[in-house]
Amino acid sequence: MSRYAEIVFPLPLNRAYTYIIPDRFLEDVVPGCRVLVPFGPRKTTGFIVSLIDRTEVTGLKEIEEVLDPVPLFTARVLELARWISDYYLCGWGEVLKAALPAGIHLESERMIRLVTADPPGLAESLAARAPRQAEIVRLLAEENPMPMRQLLQRSNKGSLYSSLRKLREAGFVRHELSLPGPRVRDKYESVVRLPEDWHAGENEEQLAELKRCAPAQARCMELLLSGEHSYTRTELLSRARASSGVLTALAERGLVRLETRRLWRDYYGRYEDEDPPAITPNPDQRAALEAICRALDLGEFTPFLLHGVTGSGKTQVYIEAIHHVLKSGRTAIVLVPEIALTPQMVRRFRSHFRDRVAVFHSRMSPGERYDSWRRTWEGGHQIVIGPRSAIFSPVRNLGLVVVDEEHEPSYKQADITPRYSARDVAVMRARIESAAVVLGSATPSVESYFNASIGKYRHLELPRRIDDVPMPPIEIVDMRHEPRIIGRKDPLIFSRTLRRKIDDKLSRGEQIILLQNRRGFATLLKCQECSYTENCPQCDITLTFHLHGRLLRCHYCGYTRKAPVKCPQCGGSDIFFRGIGTQRVEEELHELFPGVEAVRMDLDTTKGRMAHDRILSQFGAGKYQVLLGTQMVAKGLDFPNVTLVGVISADTELLFPDFRAGERTFQLVTQVAGRAGRKDKAGEVVIQTFSPDHYSLYFSKIYDYIQFFKTEIGDRRELGYPPYSRMVNILFKGPNASSVQRTAERLAGEIVNDGGFTMLGPAPAVLSRIQGNFRWQILFKSLKQSDAGGEVMKNAIRSAMSELKKRHRFVKVSITIDVDPISIL
Repeated sequence: MSRYAEIVFPLPLNRAYTYIIPDRFLEDVVPGCRVLVPFGPRKTTGFIVSLIDRTEVTGLKEIEEVLDPVPLFTARVLELARWISDYYLCGWGEVLKAALPAGIHLESERMIRLVTADPPGLAESLAARAPRQAEIVRLLAEENPMPMRQLLQRSNKGSLYSSLRKLREAGFVRHELSLPGPRVRDKYESVVRLPEDWHAGENEEQLAELKRCAPAQARCMELLLSGEHSYTRTELLSRARASSGVLTALAERGLVRLETRRLWRDYYGRYEDEDPPAITPNPDQRAALEAICRALDLGEFTPFLLHGVTGSGKTQVYIEAIHHVLKSGRTAIVLVPEIALTPQMVRRFRSHFRDRVAVFHSRMSPGERYDSWRRTWEGGHQIVIGPRSAIFSPVRNLGLVVVDEEHEPSYKQADITPRYSARDVAVMRARIESAAVVLGSATPSVESYFNASIGKYRHLELPRRIDDVPMPPIEIVDMRHEPRIIGRKDPLIFSRTLRRKIDDKLSRGEQIILLQNRRGFATLLKCQECSYTENCPQCDITLTFHLHGRLLRCHYCGYTRKAPVKCPQCGGSDIFFRGIGTQRVEEELHELFPGVEAVRMDLDTTKGRMAHDRILSQFGAGKYQVLLGTQMVAKGLDFPNVTLVGVISADTELLFPDFRAGERTFQLVTQVAGRAGRKDKAGEVVIQTFSPDHYSLYFSKIYDYIQFFKTEIGDRRELGYPPYSRMVNILFKGPNASSVQRTAERLAGEIVNDGGFTMLGPAPAVLSRIQGNFRWQILFKSLKQSDAGGEVMKNAIRSAMSELKKRHRFVKVSITIDVDPISIL
């Protein structure tokens, strides 16, 4: 009797496919394993999600290879992936692919082979009557066979499919399938060691002979006898100044053993673990811990919102809770929002838990990520730390999930599928695994605090800083009343108040953090005579000027060109720069305070490996007096010598046409203010703004989250925004404006709405063109009370997408569905 496997693929498909399990694989195939199967014209990796004994489907294909000896996913992770697929309207297989380290998937590639190496005169004979066929022959003569994708890239004659078909029918080319190996694998190293039964006395004569006749072999033996007893092959040959043949000869004599051992790649392996300081929790921390530990002991799903002011000791609560969960034999996941926060968090957790901690983040090499994943999957790590993708870590027997700085928008994956919120997925994983989940923040998201206010989450508070260190006073400077500098057209960067306080702190040898949440030198280059501005040719946005190399750069598509000396439109030389970026602030800082040691931290300075950690380590060691950066300097950092925080422009977020602008401004200002005065030195904060009366700044000045929340939630209720509604944004983009608009209108026409939700659009997106693609969007809103969380709306979208695919071909128009979007630009 045949058995069948239900398989999903890492593709935008809403269904599983049934395959026959050959008898030779009956013992090997289980849910959670990857298999290699034929899929259409190619072979690709699929994920087994279930096994069945019967099916009505005919003409089924067989599984060709089982890629994993044991399942990579537990039943609970498969369930989580299915929930993500349903909730975020994406493919189940797409989610499973995202849950694995990159580089281990197998997919066949179509190759085009010239049957004989450039048949005599073939290209020339085809040139006149079939130039595209002639070009294909010439390209294949240079590289035979050639991947289909490469052939299409190298051709400049448009579509080649018709010409390829004719060449194949004539017998000149053939199509083949090539199956490359995975890009990442286990890494091994060769080791040389003494035999276990080695006795110096018994081998004394051989050693003496080596010194006389084979000095290189003797040097190798002396190193091995010096106390180490084993070396890597490379290290031993280098130190002994010997060749590989020397080790072969020693092995043949039986004097050494040549072995291979697994090498674990560790991004943070060069750090030495330090012993943690002895810390006694204060009463607020103990109360929070007691509540979390009671939930852990019950082994039931319990969501907590840990609302603690900056410097209140939230991280220590996480650590003590993890100590408790490990004692019961369970594991933990800790999510952090920024790579910049990871080094400090890793050091602190490793001081407590040593090599039980695994780390995942995008700056690690594929091999390092794979090894962290593999060792965790094997049970070698019980704690995982990392940004959003760490929520998929293969820990077993999960007991606790921590989401630090839970309000951060970086927890939402907005650029590639699946477009999930790691915070919300963390809550669902904890529910599925019957674990506790702790969402921690000094400035909780409006949605999370709302859930706590209605009892959906348990609310824990840390209202005071450790040792009752006072919150730094915040002074708001109205930049509208600052005097202009004679002879300068550009805006003032440093107010009189901020300049005076910087000078005072520098004279005291104290440190300063400056925040400007926009990188580059200036955000706009403009001709004073004709008002010409430099725009990106690929995007509907102005270019940002970068001082280094005098470059104009688009921060959306990466387009770069040299900044003009004269206006390209009128030839005028009166060009000036408007808007303030981090480079501009850095230059002004050095002009006002010559000799100041300052370091800038933004996307331009943190591209290299370990760049975040290097900058923060040097600042913490006192090498720099000023740390200047974008939002990555605003949260989670703890430097006791920082006594002043300055926000250059608090209006950056407020200028965005987004209903979350006020919330983000309050969070950013409050978070960065919390970096000052962390220990025994009093801190102070200066906020510069042109909107001093905005409620988000007023409430951040007095550190009143509750009043901010009440104001914000009132506006959300009146306008029907989350948490009072569910939202879905569908974005259409492509190089042809009319095709994009037509596709958006066709999908809108397929939507069946019984009144349970609102559809806004289709309409051009706020950023109507990016990377050469025109952009349209449709925004859906559904009130929770009438729609059970938006299921009616989502079902309408699913049905409309299905009908659109059946009835229309939308060539070169991509459609992305973003559930619970954090931005609708």
